Amino acid sequence: MIVPCRNTLADQTITPVTFLSNGETLGTNVLRWKSPNGFAANWAIQIGKTGEEQAEIVILASSAVSGTLGTLAANTIYDHQADTPIYGIKYDQVVFERSTAGTAGTAAPMTNGTITIQPDKEITIFDDTSGSSTYAYKTYFRSSGLSVNSIESDWITSAGFSFYSLSKVRERIKAKLWKSAFVTDDMLTDWINEWQEKMRNTAISVNEDYALGTASVAFGTSGLGTISQSDYKGLRRAEITYNGSDYFLGAKMPINSFLPNQVFNSTQPYFYMQGENIIGVKPEQNGGTVKMIYNQLMTPLVNDTDELPLSMRGYTLSFTNYCYAQALYKENKTTEGKNKEDLSLGDLERFKMELSPRNKTGPTYIKFVEPVSAEEYWI
Repeated sequence: MIVPCRNTLADQTITPVTFLSNGETLGTNVLRWKSPNGFAANWAIQIGKTGEEQAEIVILASSAVSGTLGTLAANTIYDHQADTPIYGIKYDQVVFERSTAGTAGTAAPMTNGTITIQPDKEITIFDDTSGSSTYAYKTYFRSSGLSVNSIESDWITSAGFSFYSLSKVRERIKAKLWKSAFVTDDMLTDWINEWQEKMRNTAISVNEDYALGTASVAFGTSGLGTISQSDYKGLRRAEITYNGSDYFLGAKMPINSFLPNQVFNSTQPYFYMQGENIIGVKPEQNGGTVKMIYNQLMTPLVNDTDELPLSMRGYTLSFTNYCYAQALYKENKTTEGKNKEDLSLGDLERFKMELSPRNKTGPTYIKFVEPVSAEEYWI
């Protein structure tokens, strides 16, 4: 059972980076670099880009890092040219964990499962010769110089990542790029989430019942309650109770529509919004609860195993085209980028029409076709 761990440490936007100011021959324990900013004693550093044949990882010495000379705990094993990038990746090992009970179990480090990162490849692999297709695995990075670990990865199974997962979408985008070194995984993740947000907002614009959540908000004798849900976007429906058992549908009203001494009926309550997340109820009485149905904000894709929402899975090409366009823009290839973005916008329009409610109360779209002759205007 081959278990992979993607080498992403050098691709992260928070990773400090500098460059060799001079070429270095193999066997040196001092690097002449342009800046020590962001580097620290006992950190692992990667010389060269991930996937390059002579990329290697070394450990900085325990002395404080400063100046234009970096002292290593051991000698380098390759020659490196001037201007070769040096990444402060901090971790130099991958620890592979296994659960024999699948994803329902608890992952524990395997014997001989601590592997030095293989920077000349996109992934570091471990061969679990006693593994099974029913087992599940996790990984985390370890710094041998600092004796500290990163957080655990998501579960890795024999089935791999699904077609709709963040990892697979990123892989498809990188496979289309003419070069991938200038685009990091963090950039791709941000672009994917940008497009997901655009698709989600488009869906809500044609179907207000898309992506709804529920919550209860207590209000006091002032009639005011605070909506604390972090994914709250806008209120869709409010049911109001004063005794915890009898609920009445609230009617929405603007905050400046009611008079100071206006009398309200508790069986026909109203609600209004005060600012972004304060809901008000009329009548106030002795307080009560609002059971809300609300439009939710997008949940960003973060982990490799996170998957696109169900309604967007038929439009994965729009994600790859949009991200491809952003990469082209980054390379100042404006015309090519615009062409790719137009393709994604075409898919967005199709998504919008296909997601529109198919009933008499929803928007209706009619496709107008240009007539072939002037006479057809009178048909």
